[in-house]
Amino acid sequence: MRRFIYWILFILTLNYPAVPQTPFSSDVDSLIFRGIDYTFTCEFDSAMKIFQSIVDQYPDHIVGYFYQAATLQSKMMDYETDLWEEMFYQKIDQAVSVGQKQIDETRDDPWTYFYLGNTYSYKGLYQAKSGGLIPGFINARKGLSYLEKSVELDSSLYDAYLVIGNFKYWEGRFYKYIKWLPWVSDERREGLQMIRQSIKRGTFSRWVGMNSLAWIEFDRKRFDIAISIFREGLEQYPESRFFLWGMAHTSFRMEKYRESISYYQQILDSIISGDFNNGYNEAECRLKIGLCHFYLKEFDKAIESFGMVLSRNVNEKIAERLKKHYHEAEVYLKKSRKAITDTPR
Repeated sequence: MRRFIYWILFILTLNYPAVPQTPFSSDVDSLIFRGIDYTFTCEFDSAMKIFQSIVDQYPDHIVGYFYQAATLQSKMMDYETDLWEEMFYQKIDQAVSVGQKQIDETRDDPWTYFYLGNTYSYKGLYQAKSGGLIPGFINARKGLSYLEKSVELDSSLYDAYLVIGNFKYWEGRFYKYIKWLPWVSDERREGLQMIRQSIKRGTFSRWVGMNSLAWIEFDRKRFDIAISIFREGLEQYPESRFFLWGMAHTSFRMEKYRESISYYQQILDSIISGDFNNGYNEAECRLKIGLCHFYLKEFDKAIESFGMVLSRNVNEKIAERLKKHYHEAEVYLKKSRKAITDTPR
């Protein structure tokens, strides 16, 4: 569930209505699309090289710096680490500096407001996730104001609708907890409409919008709809962990445990064979696989999975984050052993 609030700008597919012209040449648009594809398939280093080439060509434009920051945030989120945090903030600061200078020089470019708004939003979301709720909220709100300005300048810039719509939905989702704030209201319905418009008509927003909408349907407990959207994304990006996590979690909530095991195993295999594994996602997958086996009454397999969660060596920081995983694994390990003992031979 932690993945639903992270919004990267992704590739446009064919057969959609006309969209506003980007401020770049078709060659640069093509580079952006390629870099976004690499991000979606978790080939982050390749994405960074693509976006660096844009920075080299356009050092005075915000676009390349923003996409580099977005890629680094996605990389840290995917790997469950803060290893590249310093570089992330460096790219964020570069994007803000360059973007603000562009606005000072040309105040009527909606795409500059769009990218600057996204930059502040990404910074705010990362700060909030890292425990800085107040500065995170301030930056997210600042980003929202720039995005709203981009739409004010060009109402057909539907990519901006995606982040605005997400903000409206999730603010409304937690309205009962923060309704004492004077500027907060429940605009979930409007937010959903904006997300759907962005998916249908945005230049870069279809697949991140699909992922975002799927998590919202998951949150609304409309699991059949959520899984159909995640499945469509997985058909486009068959090995994307962004969609595999959605398929795995939703299948689990629907009690489709065989399917859930298959998706968690795919994620686990990609983690183990990958270049970076700090143990967090591995524990998440093994715990869920163990729970699936438990509910299927396959207690021997469940015991094996829970045992691997508990025996995996990780550093102190990851171990602290995995406390709930360890507790759940211990509880169900005992239940599995008891179930075997109580089963008549």
